Amino acid sequence: MRFACICGAEREKEALQKEYREAKAQGEVRLGASCLFYRYFIKVRYVAYEEIVRAYLREESGESGEFLLQEYYLMLETKEGGKHKLRLERSVNVKAVLAYLEENYKEIKIGFDRPSQSK
Repeated sequence: MRFACICGAEREKEALQKEYREAKAQGEVRLGASCLFYRYFIKVRYVAYEEIVRAYLREESGESGEFLLQEYYLMLETKEGGKHKLRLERSVNVKAVLAYLEENYKEIKIGFDRPSQSK
């Protein structure tokens, strides 16, 4: 498995592997002791909780012929100013991750703030 840091300082591979194995799974996301992990094929992206400023659910929908398509993303804003879009299969998994972050990391803002529209 290859680990890629989303934001902040790189961590030691052996420590990451151990934390990843022990982390609680929520769909494609795993909630470790110090990092949030996102697995996509053979690559695992990770970010330390202290690097996350805001997290929210993003839903996108469209059509393919007769079929309605729904996609769910865990959006993370980091201290470096980056926005990261992590695709999950089910909205319940995104909501579970957001609930975990809200309960355990009060400094992380949960939810999307719409910019005010002034005339």
